This record gives sequence, structure tokens and C-alpha cells, in this order.
Amino acid sequence: MGMNVLGTSRFAPWAALVAALGGEALHHQLLADMLRFQCELGSLVIGLGVASVSWLLMASGSAISWFAVRGDDAHPHLQTRRFTAQLGWLACALCAVGVAWQTLATWLVPSCP
Repeated sequence: MGMNVLGTSRFAPWAALVAALGGEALHHQLLADMLRFQCELGSLVIGLGVASVSWLLMASGSAISWFAVRGDDAHPHLQTRRFTAQLGWLACALCAVGVAWQTLATWLVPSCP
């Protein structure tokens, strides 16, 4: 994806919001399934691996949104695109904290009873 495509894409400002919700859902589902159905997989290393993938997804979506609203001040809907991107960045920050808390639980709580 080139910079011109990101700058004109209608989806690009929404990428951070979609990535935040997708990363949180991915982390929650994988971690919950590991701890519920195969508790021996619920180690800190695997929890950090799943969290890293989720954070990478959120960072990628944030970067796409960032590049979508930089530069071109002549775009007719720039303020709307900027608001959407900023909303997505906030969602990424909040979901990243949620992923951190859930990952911390794999360290503090024993995985198998």
C-alpha cells in the first residue's frame, strides 16, 4: 500500500478503530480459550506472545490512520477524517491497556487449578 493509496482511501482513517477492536477481541478470545479449555497453555510466555501480536495489530492500524490524515490540508473532509483517526488512536490506547491487564493476569494467576 503506497502513501497515495492511504491518503485517499476511505477506510484508512478507520484502520486504528478496527485494529483496536480486532486486537482486543483476538487477544481476549485466544487467552480465554487457552485458560478455559487448555489451561496448561496459559503461561506468561504464550500470553506475552498473544499480547505482542495484538499490540502489533493495533500499532499497524494506528500507523495507517496516522498516514491517512497527515499532509494534504486541501482534502475536503480532512476534519472528519482527523476526528475518526483520533477516535481510533484513543481506542487503540484503551484497548492496549486492556490487553496489558489481561496479560498481567497470566503472570499473577496460576493457569491450572
